[in-house]
Amino acid sequence: MFTSKFKIVVYWLISTALCIPCITYGESISLDPIIVTAKSPEEPHQTGDVDKTNTPVFYHKIQRTEFEGKMEDLSEVIEKQTGIQVRQTGGLGSFSTVSLRGSSSEQVMVYLDGVLLNDASGGGVDLSNISLSDVDSIEIYRGISPINFSKASIGGVVNINTRRTQPGFNANLTTGYGSFNSKKISGFLNHKPGPLDYLISADYLSSDNDFRMLNNNGTPLNPDDDFRENRNNAQFDQGSLLARLGYDLNDNTRLDAINRWFAKDQGLPSWNNSELTDTDYDTQQNISTLKLTADDITSIHLNTSSQIDYSTKTEEYDDSEGHIGLGNQKMRYTTDRFGAGLFAEWLSDTHSLGFELTAQQEVYNSRDLLNDLKLNKSERQTMAAGVQDIFFFLDRAFSVTPALRYQYIRDELKYSAVPDRNNDSQNENYANPQIGLKYKILPEVALKSNLAQYDREPSFFELYGDRGIFVGNPDLKAESGINFDAGAEYDKEFDNPWIKNVSIYGLYFFSDISDLITRSYDARGIGKSENISDAFVDGIESGLTIDTLWSIRLIERYTWQETENKSNIIAFDGNELPGRFENSWLSRTEYNYLNFKIFIEYIRESGMYYDTANLFEAETKSEINSGISWLWNSWMLSLDAKNLNDDRYEDFNGYPLPGRSYFFAVKYSI
Repeated sequence: MFTSKFKIVVYWLISTALCIPCITYGESISLDPIIVTAKSPEEPHQTGDVDKTNTPVFYHKIQRTEFEGKMEDLSEVIEKQTGIQVRQTGGLGSFSTVSLRGSSSEQVMVYLDGVLLNDASGGGVDLSNISLSDVDSIEIYRGISPINFSKASIGGVVNINTRRTQPGFNANLTTGYGSFNSKKISGFLNHKPGPLDYLISADYLSSDNDFRMLNNNGTPLNPDDDFRENRNNAQFDQGSLLARLGYDLNDNTRLDAINRWFAKDQGLPSWNNSELTDTDYDTQQNISTLKLTADDITSIHLNTSSQIDYSTKTEEYDDSEGHIGLGNQKMRYTTDRFGAGLFAEWLSDTHSLGFELTAQQEVYNSRDLLNDLKLNKSERQTMAAGVQDIFFFLDRAFSVTPALRYQYIRDELKYSAVPDRNNDSQNENYANPQIGLKYKILPEVALKSNLAQYDREPSFFELYGDRGIFVGNPDLKAESGINFDAGAEYDKEFDNPWIKNVSIYGLYFFSDISDLITRSYDARGIGKSENISDAFVDGIESGLTIDTLWSIRLIERYTWQETENKSNIIAFDGNELPGRFENSWLSRTEYNYLNFKIFIEYIRESGMYYDTANLFEAETKSEINSGISWLWNSWMLSLDAKNLNDDRYEDFNGYPLPGRSYFFAVKYSI
């Protein structure tokens, strides 16, 4: 068996060798861009956006047309893409995180309009706290990250773009209702009569989430005492408001002011579904951004995008009666962050040079409200710089994209409930190189390959402990990893009576991760994070989309991945990493006729363990969804039926997802 490092060399050489014929015959290669995903209108490209025509990174872009007018949340939209796994603790609006190519949620960077949502305090980004009504598009960069993003990690990047103003005036109102008393109402207003424009998007979403579930009475091996009951204390209601004001100073200069406010009240059900549970978790967040785009400046015609942003988030966990955690707790966590960034690019016939520079300060506080005690104050200062150059050869048919990121981080524990830990501090530096190749050997065929090295620094949670049940470990080292992928994309329009378009892609990937941060627990249930293991993940991603003459679209997506825990603990060495599927498959058929759209899809995921010891294997997830939508003049009506086969699957052991459910929405546009 090859070692991990030897695999890196072998596969890189193979991918390079595959491209040699492309160089030889490069003179006759067309320069038309490849489009792998569904054809739909693109939002206007702005400086700072990824150059998707020339990037060697494997990505998928989800347009708003794919979820417009539906009662869905962000996690439901992105979980259907190749290489992605979303884990939820319940139904609509419940806590949900994303994994890319077998990574943990903490190893996936999530951006919203260029603002990094991953907190220094730790934990993956909760996707349920991002209102889908505000979203224009979602870009998923798997494994490798373009330099446009100041920070990248082992899993990759999910980049969420909120809605941008469009010329003219338009507005709409959407309302919906569904199973478990789920309710939605949202409104949108866009006006751009000239150089000054504005946009407002508001949304309210709620659900009782009192779906039927199986309670095994705490004895999973004894089905005789199982019974069905309603899920308790899983309700939520949330609201969001997006406001954008823009002004075109001239043809090449634009100023944007963006503010996004979000608030959510959510009940937290207990593992045993106790009727007495009244624990809740409330979140409020506000992100303000001022952005200046100035193109074609100086004698070398630079394009630039600079911005400053400020965000504040308050989370309040109330388990005053001790229904869920260890003892009675009522805690408040606040995160304040200020950031500034600059992206500049210089374009020529043979180069596309990009430069990114960012600085950020984040302050995290935690307080015990029951005892009126300040528990923790931590600060992180980050400075990062990155440079990327796309070298074009053979009439731009062959490109090489080297890039380098540098990051400086200073962490300081300003205050701790443990006196001897006050003023702990540490400084770290990381340099992360990457390189990508792209060859277009035919008008409809492109080959891509990427190799990159990444680091993930420990979070405050892991370094200093928190929330009463975790001990800090200031000696933690950063996780580091090497990512590799190589594959091909094919997209061709046909002029025949049967098929209009065929898109195919397939690739191999692997991640070799060192110093994986793992949490262990003592006999008292007290946790501590340690660098106790390495890990190796490899797999295959593939997809097929066929558009026929009869307005039928067929979609097939399949991901296979194998994870290996290379632990220092013999009992875990060679086991699969918990929380990762081995197989994931989606099959979907769409039929579009006049203003009607009908779809049916089947989702199957299997081969996941809940625990590091691989003693508890999750059941296979098998789900059938269907829906219909109708566009009539200014009206759009949609009806979705989810989990028609009533599969009672659990992403997290003891936290089931809803069974069969139905949702109806109406949208009116002017």
